[in-house]
Amino acid sequence: MKSFALLGAVALITSSASATFTGWSVVASVSGGRDVYKVYANFNNSTDIVLNVFDFGKADATPEGNQIAAGRIGAMEAVHNDYMVGDVDLDGDGVIDIYNNPGTFEGGTGIFTSTMAASDSYVTMQGILGAWGTALDPSFQNPPFGTDLATTAGWYDSTPGTVNSVGATQKVMLLQIARVAGNLSAFTANMTMGYKAVGTTTPLFGFGSFTIPVPAPGALALLGLAAAFGRRRR
Repeated sequence: MKSFALLGAVALITSSASATFTGWSVVASVSGGRDVYKVYANFNNSTDIVLNVFDFGKADATPEGNQIAAGRIGAMEAVHNDYMVGDVDLDGDGVIDIYNNPGTFEGGTGIFTSTMAASDSYVTMQGILGAWGTALDPSFQNPPFGTDLATTAGWYDSTPGTVNSVGATQKVMLLQIARVAGNLSAFTANMTMGYKAVGTTTPLFGFGSFTIPVPAPGALALLGLAAAFGRRRR
């Protein structure tokens, strides 16, 4: 896999200068003939643990939902390696079980291999194939999820531990978006993340917007994109 871009999001302090979440970053690469975008949460503390992601693409009056007025701009247009073309008879009984199934964002199922994962679209709390403990909130649309995520979609790890730790890299991958090669249409979405400091039970929250494809550094100001981060209690 050839990596060709790394961009850290611009950060705005919203509620606490001591917050350890510093914004989103997007790593763009090419794999399996697709353009692949990995979305990371970045920290300045190696002992934080990521808990969940929610309000994906949501637009409302709360700080985490109002980074862009629409909550999202454009279409994600993700492609999936469990895509099934046309109507599928799963059990051979002559009855169609899946109609034009567009694939899912649920990683870690038996159909995935390390090769497939490199060019697939999925959500995760770890970004590690074969060890995903990621579960989907009820806010996800019922399968199939398609090429986009439902507004307010969320995902989490029910047993967060060391695999969800920020660690020495000070970042955790939360989402991978694979697109048909050459698709340069921009997609921007809000996203909120819950996390905590190791040894504590108080949840902290980071929020803001990210964009694919990764814009050139000079275009960032023109697009008006900024990731906001903060700490607050719920």
